[in-house]
Amino acid sequence: MMMESNVLAAPIFEGSEKRIEVDFRLGPNSPLRGLRCIPRETLDELMTLARCCIVSSRGNEQMDAYVLSESSLFVYPTKWILKTCGTTRLLNAVPRLLEVARELGMEPRRCKYTRASFLFPENQPFPYTAFEHEVGFLDGHFGPMCANGGTAFVLGEPYQGLQWHVYLADDMQPLAAGFKPTYNLEFCMTDLGADAAAQFFRTDKFVSAEATTAETGIAALKPGAAVDDYVFEPCGYSMNGIGGSGLITIHVTPEAHQSYASVEFSGFGEDLGDPAQLLSQVVKVFAPGKVSVTLSVDKADLAELGAWSAGAWGALASLPAGFGLQGVASQVSPCGGKVSYVTLLADKLATPGSPITPLHHAASFLSVVTSDSDGNNSEQETA
Repeated sequence: MMMESNVLAAPIFEGSEKRIEVDFRLGPNSPLRGLRCIPRETLDELMTLARCCIVSSRGNEQMDAYVLSESSLFVYPTKWILKTCGTTRLLNAVPRLLEVARELGMEPRRCKYTRASFLFPENQPFPYTAFEHEVGFLDGHFGPMCANGGTAFVLGEPYQGLQWHVYLADDMQPLAAGFKPTYNLEFCMTDLGADAAAQFFRTDKFVSAEATTAETGIAALKPGAAVDDYVFEPCGYSMNGIGGSGLITIHVTPEAHQSYASVEFSGFGEDLGDPAQLLSQVVKVFAPGKVSVTLSVDKADLAELGAWSAGAWGALASLPAGFGLQGVASQVSPCGGKVSYVTLLADKLATPGSPITPLHHAASFLSVVTSDSDGNNSEQETA
């Protein structure tokens, strides 16, 4: 763990994260620990490429988890999850990651890249200036795995809060005996309650990151998890919690003019609880005005996944008190996987006769930031 005296400054920028999850196949000469054999100096090199750094780490028998200066990294033997916020360049690490994996005798079999709408898209560097640019980059590295390349889609309406951007590529080859699908449950929240946001500032009442995790109710979201948490200076919060093969990761930007929090649960079916119950717990912690909920699984045929997934995944059984439904969308990808997306609005923000509330700077799928001859950015819409 990093010593408390080495306090990192809070990132003052975009809260919405970029996230990439790459699954690999072990080759005949690969070490059984797979990606977990990547040395720390190489991990540092990869994070430098992504424009962030490792703050602290924790591991168990199934995975290694790293808190980053801007979000989190999780490394399993055959799975790599990198999640970064702000103006980080997450995709810059992809070519080197594939090179390092090949040195271990491993080849990718699946890639999932996701992100919410950027709150401040004009601040993003290329290729994050437009989703089609990100898709083009990803397809160049992962598209050949699929017979017809990868697939990309955007869920949600631009005036109902954050939209969810998804790229998927899968080689669709037979999976090993005993394969279990990975589930992801992600909450993105804006307009955090003032009292809730105040808990993530280093004021004279601040005690420790551990106290913040306990007192806010975050520790109760995944009981028994081994937690690695950090409160930035003067504000901001990141945490990873791991238990068995499952994880929870939370990142908070609490400033009033750009307040944002994300909560993600990931793992196999037994690693996750009921989505509706978890949502109710999460909104009590953060008191957001707007919430988007993403439920995804990396195997499209949910009928094969049993009653648990059919009954609890792909939909919310109920909504938390004080929230109304704005939109629902879902997509089954031709190269594997299903994603369901729900947007909610707190009753306190709803305006009678106007159920749709725009989100600041919610960029469309085809929004492009260009530069004029003087280097000034402007946003355009392409047909």
